[in-house]
Parts: sequence; structure tokens; C-alpha cells
Amino acid sequence: MSAAIIWVLAVVGLVQAAFALRAYLLEKREGLPRSSARAALSVAIALGIIGMGIFTQLSGGSSPTKPAPIAERDAPTQTKIDTLKKEIAGLTEALVKKQDELEAIDPSQRVESGSIAPAEWPLMVAVALMLFGFGVLALGDLSTLIPRRKKPAAQPEAAEQVPGQPVAAEKPETADVPTLAGHVHAGRWKKALACAAKISAEGLHKLEVLDFLYLRAFATVMAVAAPEGDVAVGHQDRTDKLAAAAKDLERLLELAPHMAEARWLSGYVKARAADWQGALDTMRAAREELGAAPKMERGGLRPAREDDVPFAENESVCLLMLAEGKLATADNEGATRLFDEVTKIGVLAGQIPVAMVTHRILAVREHIKANKLVEAAEGIARIRQVEGLEEDAQRQAAIACDVYDVAIQYTAGELDKTLAATRTFFGRWLPSQLPDVEDQVADEFLLPAIDKAKLALPAELYRGLFFVEAVVRVDLASRKGQPLSPEDVDAIATLLLRALQFQPRHRESLAALGALYLAYRKDRTEKALAWLDAAITMGVRSPRARALLAEARRAELERKELLAMFRSASARFLSDPAVGVAVRKALIE
Repeated sequence: MSAAIIWVLAVVGLVQAAFALRAYLLEKREGLPRSSARAALSVAIALGIIGMGIFTQLSGGSSPTKPAPIAERDAPTQTKIDTLKKEIAGLTEALVKKQDELEAIDPSQRVESGSIAPAEWPLMVAVALMLFGFGVLALGDLSTLIPRRKKPAAQPEAAEQVPGQPVAAEKPETADVPTLAGHVHAGRWKKALACAAKISAEGLHKLEVLDFLYLRAFATVMAVAAPEGDVAVGHQDRTDKLAAAAKDLERLLELAPHMAEARWLSGYVKARAADWQGALDTMRAAREELGAAPKMERGGLRPAREDDVPFAENESVCLLMLAEGKLATADNEGATRLFDEVTKIGVLAGQIPVAMVTHRILAVREHIKANKLVEAAEGIARIRQVEGLEEDAQRQAAIACDVYDVAIQYTAGELDKTLAATRTFFGRWLPSQLPDVEDQVADEFLLPAIDKAKLALPAELYRGLFFVEAVVRVDLASRKGQPLSPEDVDAIATLLLRALQFQPRHRESLAALGALYLAYRKDRTEKALAWLDAAITMGVRSPRARALLAEARRAELERKELLAMFRSASARFLSDPAVGVAVRKALIE
């Protein structure tokens, strides 16, 4: 009987262990703090009860089943049975007397009458272990012992339309976690966030709170990273959304510190906020946990797994940005170590030269602003020496070097070298088959003579370099102390008109062209004054242009006044009767 009871208790212990193990696996899957002690103790208790059952079974603790009595016996057999019973009774009385004599001599030698009965302690131990098992179940998180079953994400029901009746209004969707998961899974970030705003986390089960926080954070981050309609998010809105996502993820990781997908998303948020070291550390920690995480669904949304997340790209981007920071602080050794890590990963190894070029270009810009032209020129030389760039990156780097070379030479006052640099740039990068240069280009308001869509570089860049070359040619010619030659005037006018072909009605180019024509092409004075006036109206900053226009207008006014005086005087003279006809005719001719 004892063995049967122990085996029943063993079944109860196994049920306790099953609940504890299921809770442990659920906590491991969800990233919750794991009730390892509860699971281990429950399994140990179940094994202990089973051990008690085996011990009792092997020690004969259970009473053997008596055979059924024989209904009829012959007389000799029955006589023999009666004789044996009398002998046993006599022996029992003798045994009792002997025990009494032994007890009288030495009371410590007393033999209890029940000592010969089967041992009952295994049963007591089994009962105690079973009761202790119920107490052990309370050691961990009780919400994971019997979790609430998750509802699948339901599709919204279409409103039933009755023929001849007005269009039925759509049924309002239910604000719950499955609906939120459906919106996130479909990429409807705005609807997902609107749905999340209607859900109260206080009324959710603990496991539903995990899904809710993760889905809301995911939708918030994706509203920044991949906004609906490809509409860029404003800076303030972007900052607010990333802060909200970081807050949700912080709370989520407090509840479930081992949730790998939450760790990865937290690292992504840090990367978006330019916390590259924090993002790298967090993503690496998430990768270690995702490698051992079981495959699961997070609120209907497939979570990040090591095979599904571009960890290599993520780590490489963080390493490249950290390396650029090292380069900016002149820590070349630290940058080299980070570049070596990127090379070892292998995914974005081709971006290392790009990062180096980007950093060096930024350094060149800072040197030019600080008037450190020698350092800037050395930076350009180092950029040209970078190897391993792809064709397009190599082309962009060469263009940047040519442009900054012009800026360096012009800032240094090396006009001849500046002219050579602009000629080099145009020889390499100027589009072929440009339209002819005509004065009408300066009068174009809307449509440029060159289609910007077909240009490989910004039209403003071409315009700026044409304008710089025109200025350089004027400075070089002015050093001779003589007026510009017709050849110089034609070359400078062509450059300014070319600039206006790329950017119509550019005020500085228009003002310079007007000033040039006003000084050297008197037959186009009216046109030149109109260009100067238009440039000043558009807000040209040159005081020389304003002074030149004012002087031209003053001279024109004086000319008109003198012409009016001459006409008045000549009219009076010619109308004088004293003047002969022959004299009047000669004066008129």
C-alpha cells in the first residue's frame, strides 16, 4: 500500500517538474529572468519521490497479496494446521516472556512490538517532498507557470454591404496587441503607433506587456528609418521618436534582460543616435544571445535571429564610424585597429578607403577654413594616393581633389596655378557638346541652356568654377596695368556666359557680365545697364557694381542734359533770320 501511495506522489512531483521546466523554457524564450533554481529543485524533488518509490518496492514495503483460502481440506491436513497454530501461539507466549526477562535485566534492550513491521519512513519522506515541491513552485515568476494563451492577429472584418443601402461605415478596429502586431507586420507604422496609443499596458498580462513594448518600439524606430511614403522625418520628430523608442526598450530590458531582439533593437536606436560605441557593444551582446535563442514569434512579428539580421554590416558600420572618429583626433593607430576589424569581418572592407577619403576631405576643408593651405595641399595629395576604391568612389574622390585644388590655389593667391587647375577640371569633367555661347543666355529667366538632369555633377559647381576662372583672368590681365585686350574680353565674356548657361540669372555672373560690357563693349551699353540693374535688384553684394551703375546712370543723365541744351541752342540759332540759307543748310548737314 505504501509503494502505491508513493508512486501517486511521484506522478504529482513529475507534474510539478513539468510546470517548472515549461516556465523556465518560456522565460528563456521571452528573455525574462530565468527561474533556474525552481526548475532544478522541482526536477530534484520529482526524482527523490521516484527514488523513494523504487526503494520501497525493492525493500518489500508493500504487503504481499494473500492467496485465497481453501474452502475444503481433508481431516489430517486440518489437524496438522491446528497443531501448528497451537505451537505458534505457545512460541509467541514464550517470546513475550523472554522479552520481559530481557527488559527486566536491561531496559535498553527492549524490543518494540512494531519493529518487525515494514518501515513507513519512505512514505513520510515522499509526502514531505511533494509538499515542499508546491512551495518550490512559488520561488520563481508565477505568471510564467500558467501563461495566458496568445490570440492570433485578426484581420479586420469588412463591413457588410446591403444592396440599395448606404455604404456601411467600417467597424472600428480593436485596440489590442494582436491588432498592433498586424499593423507592424504590414509596415503600417502610423496605424501601429495610433493603435499602441490606445492600449493600456497596465491591463495586459506580463507576456503581453513584453510584446506590446517591443512592437511599439519597433514601429517607432521604423517610422524614422523607413517612413511611409518616403517622406523624410524632421529633425525634432526624429529625435523625439528615437527617445520614445529608447525609453520603451529600457523598460522592456528591465522586465526581460535576456531578450536578444530587444537588445539588438536598442543597439540600432543607439546607432541612429550616433552612439557608435554603445551600439557596437549592445549589438555584439545581442548577437551572442540570438545565436542560442529558439525560433519564435514576437507578437506575430518574426524576431531578429542571427541568420536574419545583418550583424556583419551593422558592426562594420559602427566600426567605420568609430574609425573616422579616431582619425579626426589623429589617433591613427586606433583607427588602424578598427579598420583591421572591418577587414576581418569582410562585408564592408571596401568602404575602408571611402572612410579614409571622407575623413581626409573633411580635414582638407578645415585646413582651408583655417588658412592652413600647405596642410590642405598635403591632404589632397594623400587623398589621391588612396587605393582600393571602387570606380564610382574613385571618380568622386578625383572630382573632390580637383575642386579643392582650385580652392587652395585661389586662396593662396596663385592665379596662374588656379587657372591651370580650372582648365584641368574642365578638361576632365566638363560635359561634351555644350551649346554655343550667345548674349541671349543672360536674358534667360527660367530654362537653363543645359539640362541639369543630364549632368554628372551639380550645375552650381560648373557655374562656380567658370565664375572663378573669369575672376582669375581679370586679375591676371589687370596686373599688366593696361586695359583688357579684345581677346581677354572675349574669353572672360565667354566664361561668364557659360556660367549663366548652367545657372540662369545668377546675380554675380550677371553683374560681372554687365560691368564688362559697359566698360569694353559700348555698343551694348543699354543691355549692360539692364543686366547690372537686374543683378542689383536680385541683391548682388558687390559695392563696385552698385557704384558702376550709379556712375553710368549719372553719365547718361549728363549726356541727355547736354544733348537737350545743344538741341535747344541749335534750334534758336537755326531759326535766326540773320543766318543765311546756305549757312543753315551747311550746319544741318
